[in-house]
Amino acid sequence: MAITQVTMPQLGETVNEGTIGNWLKKEGDTIRRDESLVEIITDKITTELPSPVGGKLVRILVQPDQTVKVGTPIAEIEVAATGPTPNPSPAEMERGTTVASAAGNGATAPAATTASATMANGGNATAERVSPLARKLADQYHVDLSQITGTGEGGRVRKEDILAYVQQRDAGGARTATAIAPAPAATATAAPVELGEDEFITPSPVRRAIAEHMVRSKATSPHATTVVEVDMTNIAHWLEHNKATFKQQHGYSLTYVPFVTKAVCEALREIPTMNASWTADNRIQLHKHINMGFAVSTDNGLFVPVLKDADQKSIAELAAAVNDLATRARSNRLKPDEIQGSTFVVNNPGVFGTIFSVPIINQPNAGILSMDAVVKRPVVVEGDAIAIRSMMYLCLSFDHRLNDGLEAARFLQAVRRRLEAYGGEINIH
Repeated sequence: MAITQVTMPQLGETVNEGTIGNWLKKEGDTIRRDESLVEIITDKITTELPSPVGGKLVRILVQPDQTVKVGTPIAEIEVAATGPTPNPSPAEMERGTTVASAAGNGATAPAATTASATMANGGNATAERVSPLARKLADQYHVDLSQITGTGEGGRVRKEDILAYVQQRDAGGARTATAIAPAPAATATAAPVELGEDEFITPSPVRRAIAEHMVRSKATSPHATTVVEVDMTNIAHWLEHNKATFKQQHGYSLTYVPFVTKAVCEALREIPTMNASWTADNRIQLHKHINMGFAVSTDNGLFVPVLKDADQKSIAELAAAVNDLATRARSNRLKPDEIQGSTFVVNNPGVFGTIFSVPIINQPNAGILSMDAVVKRPVVVEGDAIAIRSMMYLCLSFDHRLNDGLEAARFLQAVRRRLEAYGGEINIH
């Protein structure tokens, strides 16, 4: 018999360590080549690592929640000694289905039977036909496993089956929150409420990874911030008259994001030091490709899928690409190469109603732009008249090593100029 070591893979060009999530196999289990072995968590992605060989898992070297450097041995698999066992290639180590987060678009109402209950009651969902991650997701989303038809080998239920079921259930109008029982009516003699002691919560590996990345970003880049106000009235009017038709034709909503993204791409060509990085040897790397990252918020944290060569796309194509990336980020279907290589990031906290946000740079980018809510308010216009306009703040956080306030202001002016130049008729194709 021969022993093959499984090592921590490098999931991203700037990633040098990873955290063990859950082991999907235990010591002594038999595993097939390419079968999911363990969850790996970084500040950019959570992914299931496939086994590079088939055999028996004889030793787990790194326990859940432990963080180790790339290349560190994490497990040993015993294989039949039929010849030399080649080391797995980086592509093999990175192959697998990505989990951008364990959360979807929102919490769902508990079903009558959860995964754990089904297992305990001896239902159709036996341990042999449900993957560990699928069972975990089924518990999280309150899915009755007896209702799931597995698409894996031998009818095995995989996480993709759970996520597809949840997406279909939610799209069908499932309730998104558990009903809250009404509180008893207050009386003049009501007793004081016992609040108890403070609760301490252990952050999830994803939360800890994001925290580490944010601290590292602030420590790495001298952040500076500048803001402009943009008149979005013409775009708002166009969307008001066309968004319903667009959604009917394409199945998803057209928002302000692709308009802002298009303007940002053109402004990055005008101010190339905003599409750049500060290198380890103290040089400025000007990126020739514009790879746009989009901050996608989930219940488990913030993730940044990346659209390569975003400047080559029309507004309609940007809308389709952004919708696809966001949907797959929330349904855990991103690929590892779709969360790395960004050269700039657009963040849209305005979708949650914010009117002013200061973002943290996604390393190693030179900047990140936040677009806040478009709000109608009275504005002084030409001729000192007062008119109701649809206004939005754009906030740029930039690395002061690469750019000064002058370049930052010119960049924002270039974005604003393009957004305000749209007239009553807009060609999005």
